[in-house]
Amino acid sequence: MKKSCFVLIISFLCLIAVQAHAQIKWDSSKFMPLSEIAPGMNGEGYTVFSGTTVEKFNFKVVSIEYNFYPNWHVIWVKGSGENFEKTGVAGGMSGSPMYINGRLIGAISLGYFYQREHANLMGVTPIELMVEVTQRGMQPNLSYRGGTRFNFGSDVVSDGFEMLPLTPEKKQIPEGRMGISPSPNQFEKSPRLQMPVAFAGLPSGAIGYFKQFFDAYHLNPIQGVGGGSPVKKAPIEPGQIVGIEFVRGAFPIFGYGTMTYVEGDQLLGFGHSMFGEGNVNLPMSGGHVHFILPSTQRSSKVASPTQPIGTLVQDRQAAIAGTIGSHPSYIPVNAKIQTMDGKVHSTPYEVIRHRDFSTAYTLIPLWYIIDGIEIYSGDHSVNVEAKILLKDKPNLTSREIVRRNVYSSSGSPGFQATRALTPLFSLIGNQYEKIDVERIDLDVKMEDKRKTAVIEAVRINKDRYRPGEKIEVTMRLRPYLEEPIIKTGTITIPEDAPEGLTTLLAISPNLYEGWQQARAPLNYQPTNINQLIRLLQREEKNSDIILELFVPKVGMTVHGEEFPELPVSMLSVMNTPTQSGEGGPTRGTTLHFEKVTTPYVVSGSRFLRFTIDRNAP
Repeated sequence: MKKSCFVLIISFLCLIAVQAHAQIKWDSSKFMPLSEIAPGMNGEGYTVFSGTTVEKFNFKVVSIEYNFYPNWHVIWVKGSGENFEKTGVAGGMSGSPMYINGRLIGAISLGYFYQREHANLMGVTPIELMVEVTQRGMQPNLSYRGGTRFNFGSDVVSDGFEMLPLTPEKKQIPEGRMGISPSPNQFEKSPRLQMPVAFAGLPSGAIGYFKQFFDAYHLNPIQGVGGGSPVKKAPIEPGQIVGIEFVRGAFPIFGYGTMTYVEGDQLLGFGHSMFGEGNVNLPMSGGHVHFILPSTQRSSKVASPTQPIGTLVQDRQAAIAGTIGSHPSYIPVNAKIQTMDGKVHSTPYEVIRHRDFSTAYTLIPLWYIIDGIEIYSGDHSVNVEAKILLKDKPNLTSREIVRRNVYSSSGSPGFQATRALTPLFSLIGNQYEKIDVERIDLDVKMEDKRKTAVIEAVRINKDRYRPGEKIEVTMRLRPYLEEPIIKTGTITIPEDAPEGLTTLLAISPNLYEGWQQARAPLNYQPTNINQLIRLLQREEKNSDIILELFVPKVGMTVHGEEFPELPVSMLSVMNTPTQSGEGGPTRGTTLHFEKVTTPYVVSGSRFLRFTIDRNAP
């Protein structure tokens, strides 16, 4: 008896294992192959035009085009029906199932811009290509990190961000436009339907700033009601909305298309890829359509997420495929924002785990929330404390990165606050190993006054100093819209300082980082994850003035560590043409530095030269 029970249990577990890896199989009673389809045939398509009700529309096969993309054939059809002709083919219809004689032929995937006849010409991906996607496996990729299409890796520390400058002066924030994106560029003219991404409120500055990001992922950001749906649960059936909640909570961001076919706990959708990343592990959600926004370019569904429904496991050229049930975790972001009137707003949200998306979708909600509850633009100062806690790993020497700083300008306070989160770009996109963020905590306090000052002049008492002597530095600062003020500081020359010409630099923290990168670039090129974390933990307060003594004496950086006093023999060995990558010379040596605290966010720099002389008076 016991043996029989044991055999039964083992058989049951094996059955579960087999089902977990099951694929959607071809069924000729349900599916119609491309070989049976011909121009002139009529059929019905199904999609949601409003709410969660799947509606029928009609179509007629116009033509079949083989290898529209490599190994991807297209059935061209012309849609008709009162509901369809009002909007034409629209973003978010990708995946809408199409039937001829009750058999599924495929899913809507293509639609041209600027069609004259109610935008009713569209392309359909054959169902056999979509079913083949499930043959790549229906298990989530647990080592999935997400693709990367930007310089979001560790080299941003040395090269600077290609998209996000450290200061707004380096690159102006482009303005976006509320609603559907403006006239498409050459890439957007692809007939493949873009995936709409609905924002609860469209922050035009942030959207314009991230335009390259959305274009590269073929996303269409639209003014939506991402979290305003009265419907909290939608059916899981062909024709319904399916998508990704990039952000949940205080500022929902939802990208979506349509389900094509559901069998047991598996589903197919879109008729094209979402991001084209292969075997993935992303959360899936259902959705509710508020309306279809007509456009002379190409219309788009405006939808909100309802409930999480499962995990996206395949993201291939012909379709997406997912399993219904549990879904991967999000990164919790706990933001506490104190506005200029002293009120504290708690705004928690969760962000998808992805090498590119995690950082972008952490910054955009914070930017929008702050500008939304306070001001979009105007004089302000923002004090930010950002804590990034990493999940524990055996080889990590530190799990926490804390940034405490103050920012001030006459622009967007939301943008200024996001600057405290720039370490995320390097952490999540690092090239050393997969790092998971456990949570992010933000504490933001705002004032309604701009507190900035520019370094205008620097003065010292003489031009010759002895080693060990203290230098008194007098600086003239010009605060914003105020008269100049005098600030003093001191810096002591090291006892072992070499004699000769020396440079005294008075510099703001944001410029100091760039200066140090130019002086010793290899100091900012870590060779492992712990060096990267230590580098990101370093930060100068924007309200300080940094006084530095600098001499043109060559040092050496080896494996990310600087050695200013290496003997000439060692320098010659390290700087030989027979080796590269182990280290490199620095462009001078910092003898000593001190910080002078001010009540302002400082900008600018000044320098002067003096002589270190042991016989100076």
